Amino acid sequence: MTDVQKILEVAQAAGRKAAVVCRAVHAQTPESMDKGDKSPVTIADYGSQAVILRELAAAFPDHGVISEEGSEHLRESAGDEGVATIVSLVNEATGENADFDQVCAWIDHEGVDGAEYTWAIDPIDGTKGFLRRQQYAIAIGLMRNGVPFAGVMVCPNLPVDLNQPDGAKGVMYVAAQGQGCQRIPLDGGDAAAAKSSQSADPASWRVLGSVESSHGDPKLVVTMMEEAGVQGGFVRYDSQVKYGIIAEGAAEIYLRPRSKPDYRENIWDHVAGVICCQEAGGVVTDVDGKPLDFTLGKKLLENRGVLATGNPEMHEQVVAGIAAAEAALQA
Repeated sequence: MTDVQKILEVAQAAGRKAAVVCRAVHAQTPESMDKGDKSPVTIADYGSQAVILRELAAAFPDHGVISEEGSEHLRESAGDEGVATIVSLVNEATGENADFDQVCAWIDHEGVDGAEYTWAIDPIDGTKGFLRRQQYAIAIGLMRNGVPFAGVMVCPNLPVDLNQPDGAKGVMYVAAQGQGCQRIPLDGGDAAAAKSSQSADPASWRVLGSVESSHGDPKLVVTMMEEAGVQGGFVRYDSQVKYGIIAEGAAEIYLRPRSKPDYRENIWDHVAGVICCQEAGGVVTDVDGKPLDFTLGKKLLENRGVLATGNPEMHEQVVAGIAAAEAALQA
């Protein structure tokens, strides 16, 4: 077994166990606990992170970890019922007999600082989508020396066939540098290579945006479409699911500008999706066409927003369209 094979196998196993936690919470009525920054978090976020980092810590003790959650807020906010719930969820998903302190220790696992390999984990990307029982992603990304190297993105609520939204749900995207990207039905079925759109006709290009208005600038997106001649429509999805949809060629453009000029993206929101999209043939930069720099800590400090497209030529046209749109809106 090569190192890459082990990385992908462990990450897939971790993602599947995290999906078990998330689906178990969905089977009940998920509730949120606001963090200090007012963003929502659920028992499922913490349980998902615990089972993921349990797997990664056991298999790769010499790797680093950057993850969204920490156990401090959980300890303060869970209460006796929450403690019992998360311990039960984690133990059912893993087959362990862990107590609450062990669950918290898994949540807080950070690995080795400055390691060659560092995991970027978002246990539930799109918590608001999760709470609405819509789209969310379990994002397990791996960087090698600050560059996205491998990723597993589990989308438990995404239709296996996007043309049949009421059909079977649950898709996993798996990618590694130089290995391509696979789209795998989560609950059984054949894996298939994910290939991004190679369309050269802007009139057919489809655009993905965020459901949350704070995650983007809808006016800029619409103006970009006008400037670049993009006419395929604009569809909103929660979470890194959008990277998967670009990767499999079901849309051409994912544009994530930010309404606040000084906002910078968290790296755990993007590492897994970026490698999946790139390995499927797509291109990912910021909205100015600059490569994303993951070497500066937990945020993309030197990048403005994110843009993912199906191919290089398309990407150039959209970057130019964004620049034209910003100029038009500022005029």
